[in-house]
Amino acid sequence: MNVRPILPLAEAREFNANEIFFSTTDAKGIILCGNDVFARVSGFSKEELYGQPHNIIRHPDMPRAAFALLWANLHQGRPFAGYVKNMAKDGRFYWVFVVAVAASNQRYLSVRFKPSTPLLGQVEALYRAMLACENETLASGGTEKQAVAASLKVALSALAGLGFSDYDAFSQLALSQEMSVRTPLGSTAVPDYNRIASLFRHLQGFVALNLGLQQKAATVLAIAEGFRLHSVNVNITADHFGEMGKGLGIVAGFLGDCSGQMARGTDALHRHIDEVVRMTEMVNTQISVAHLQMEMILFCQAEQAANPGAGDPGELQVLEECFAASSEGTLRAMESFRAILPHLCEDRDSITRTALIIEMTQVLGNTETARIPKSEALVSMFAEFRTKMTATRAQLDELARVIDRIAEITVLAKAA
Repeated sequence: MNVRPILPLAEAREFNANEIFFSTTDAKGIILCGNDVFARVSGFSKEELYGQPHNIIRHPDMPRAAFALLWANLHQGRPFAGYVKNMAKDGRFYWVFVVAVAASNQRYLSVRFKPSTPLLGQVEALYRAMLACENETLASGGTEKQAVAASLKVALSALAGLGFSDYDAFSQLALSQEMSVRTPLGSTAVPDYNRIASLFRHLQGFVALNLGLQQKAATVLAIAEGFRLHSVNVNITADHFGEMGKGLGIVAGFLGDCSGQMARGTDALHRHIDEVVRMTEMVNTQISVAHLQMEMILFCQAEQAANPGAGDPGELQVLEECFAASSEGTLRAMESFRAILPHLCEDRDSITRTALIIEMTQVLGNTETARIPKSEALVSMFAEFRTKMTATRAQLDELARVIDRIAEITVLAKAA
């Protein structure tokens, strides 16, 4: 906890949305270096910050569990992205969005900027609930470890209520949204920045595309199950017509087989879509982290150019090392993504072929129905079938467009 004997003020310490700052720490959280904006916003001089534990700026409103999540990610070699409320030297508060990564030589890099999305309001409410849980656990005689565990349960339950499977799923969305509303730097003379910026622009729409994939695949699966039930009803009704219904019974059986094949194909599509979603989140995270680190490098270079001799050359070195690692991670993630994409296309083509066979079989079913007198019930069934078939064709067309768009984006990203 921050133990500075100062009363927190209910007043924000302002800084510009286009400003960006960083700090590095050792494995014990001791500040090693940081840039000018970090010092100015925190209210401390660099001399006052260096060699101090990073919790010198910790705000008492922050739950312990939030930092437990941060360190858990870093110790597992994964980046952490999330919202943090800090306290400046004078007691005023300031919110930042933090992206932290492990660097070389047991160092850690934390890049921060001003959050600008409505997610911050949800996080503030969540942190209040988490902190209340921690304080209650400690007040009842629990240990700090128990307080953190209880607080994490509160957080995961709240995030599950918002549709997130875990904190990482939420942080990936938050990182994507916060980065997307930042005003990007224009084209620069730095090829690496322009390449990463281009990747970031191409891939920003992936999350929305994935949601479209999941929704459309779920719709097709529901329709396939409807076809199967339809074929069963047709078969039962055809039995009532004895010899006249035999041909229609054969058609109904074939429809049932095709519907089952479509359902299995859609189930395979679902599995591959889940894999695509997981990989997309990984790609988005890697690219966002690399983009932010490159932006931090350029910002730091501008600071040092404006104030020659004031900066530490080691600042840029650690930033460049982390950017190189994040860029390499981006390339690996993109290759993994490209490897799964052909399976998605195969699933789509297989389902489309099955749908075409079902549509042709339905026409044959109409022909057989026309030969049976007083078959109004069957005529009604096949009319409903035609309606569902039209809906299926529309969904498959949409599904194909989304998959083609994803394929197109991966090609553009590879070119970048």
